[in-house]
Amino acid sequence: MNHGAISPQVNSPAQLFLRVSIVDTEKEFRDLGVAWNRLARSAGGSVFFQHEWFDAAWAWRKEGSSLFVLLAWEADEPIGILPLVSVREKKPFPALRSLEFLAVPDTQFCDLIAAPEDRSRVAEAFCAKLHKRRKEWDRLVLRYLDDTGAVLNEVKAGLAARQYTCDVKTQGPNLFVKLEPSWDAYYSTRSRSLKKANNLAANRLKKVGEITVRWISPENSGETAIQGALEQAIDISRRSWKQETGNSLDQPGPRGFIQTLTAHAARRGWLSVWLLSIDDKPLAMEYQLLDAGNVYALRADFDAECGEISPGSHLMRTLLESLFSRNLRRYYMGPGENAYKTRWTEEGDTLHQMVVYGRTWRGQLTRFVDNVLKPFARSLRDKLASRKAQPIAKDNRD
Repeated sequence: MNHGAISPQVNSPAQLFLRVSIVDTEKEFRDLGVAWNRLARSAGGSVFFQHEWFDAAWAWRKEGSSLFVLLAWEADEPIGILPLVSVREKKPFPALRSLEFLAVPDTQFCDLIAAPEDRSRVAEAFCAKLHKRRKEWDRLVLRYLDDTGAVLNEVKAGLAARQYTCDVKTQGPNLFVKLEPSWDAYYSTRSRSLKKANNLAANRLKKVGEITVRWISPENSGETAIQGALEQAIDISRRSWKQETGNSLDQPGPRGFIQTLTAHAARRGWLSVWLLSIDDKPLAMEYQLLDAGNVYALRADFDAECGEISPGSHLMRTLLESLFSRNLRRYYMGPGENAYKTRWTEEGDTLHQMVVYGRTWRGQLTRFVDNVLKPFARSLRDKLASRKAQPIAKDNRD
């Protein structure tokens, strides 16, 4: 663990100093569990702020990155966390050193973790630490950011004050369905085309065989049933189109993530897995986390060979109707405006990405490539495409 004492640039009556350390070993990281979750509760964060979530993410990310978790201390008490990893990237330059959140493609929200009253001075402390260690990183990439979070407000301001370029772009929304007042009232707002597609999917499945939909959670299933459901979910993911992306759950990193998360989620009461089978053969699944009245859909996969009978669509409609009867608030569908999501809702929480370019030559060169060369190349490509699309004018001079 690396230590450094800094003085936050805030008007504190007690003029207290914060000590910032960098957690870079698994033992130090795992030993933080109790203190981490205490901070997450004081920050009012969701399940994505809990230590168990980051422990599962680390099970995926550990093969290609190193821990670089910033921890702010007041006396002997941790009061702030910035959950980062260090990554050696190959693009746009070999050995580009990026700092980014300890996140995975299934992450829905991430930010600095601190109580509201400590956010400003913790952010200032972390900005000072990052500046002090500026020779060790070329780029800082923080995704899944909320408008009101500490990164887009206090951290951005602190880095900008130190003359760092902070580029913020919208990632798109994390769409959600409000699970009230009733299924009938909600479903009546959906388009006729969606309802027709759902009816066709149900009819096609019935012609194939007997449809079974199961919900597995700690409240209705034991450890054996949960592990069986997990293996079935992994197998469905293996047979899905995501196999080509390298992110299917049978791959080493994603498998480590989902197995670690399942163990934590079952213990904490977050786990929610839905499985659709035809004649006892699992064809579609959705893996969710339930926390504070919200449902977070992390994974939805179906057997790619059965796409024409739409098992995933039928499971989606069935589980969503069931969720309306469980006194829940929102069903989050995950970041991205996929076509199937926008058929179910128009509401969402906007997410952002912030990229900060370091002071190293790689950092400044990356900034030039991102902000000058790439926009120029896109503009040139669009102009050439436009010219090719224009009809050739006929020469009438003859």
